[in-house]
Amino acid sequence: MKRAGSKAHIFLGAPDISRILLDSGTTVANQWYRILEKGENSNLPFFAGFPFRAPKDSSNQITLVPGDSIQPIDEDRYCKTTASMSSEQGSIDVGDDCDPGAEILDGIIKTSGSFAGLFRFNDATDDFDDVTQSIINRFYDVLEDDGNGIYELIPRTDDPVFMLINLNSDAKVGQIEIWAYIPINISSMGNSFGNSDAQNKDISWTKGEGKAVFYKVPKAA
Repeated sequence: MKRAGSKAHIFLGAPDISRILLDSGTTVANQWYRILEKGENSNLPFFAGFPFRAPKDSSNQITLVPGDSIQPIDEDRYCKTTASMSSEQGSIDVGDDCDPGAEILDGIIKTSGSFAGLFRFNDATDDFDDVTQSIINRFYDVLEDDGNGIYELIPRTDDPVFMLINLNSDAKVGQIEIWAYIPINISSMGNSFGNSDAQNKDISWTKGEGKAVFYKVPKAA
């Protein structure tokens, strides 16, 4: 079986320090998390830097212990027009006169890519949707004016973005969903506002700090 690129759905999540869980509490069913720290006798499934999804059964959640720290990752859909991803590993020349031209891999994986999409606006307010504003805010300060003398500055940020790509969005309940999870830095944004074009944004990204993984889990109802 093969799938069209349209079956791969991209979700972006920005970090929110106000929602970090420390030392106590339990996970929420089906919520994605990033492990920041892992305490002694922790119930968390992986190590710091890895993502995980909480169990689908609300009665079977993970309880945090002292030293645990996890950060929720929301699945805000990015409606793409095109997307690409590239991973490569460097090599080291170890050739000598006994083995001319020999190379070994250096073990350093570099991952980067791009995705494009349209400017999307809220149907009710005509404001940007959350994902559009989050991307713009990586390059521009955003000034908000309510028209009645209340002003707010949202400073430009270099905070990383967590990208989740569901490669088989058409999987049925109980079948295995396959996700790519990559913390990314959005390194460039190009826009087009031609009269006969849709307003769009072309995004380039590189891998940020943390683990990049493929994650397999049965699809929940």
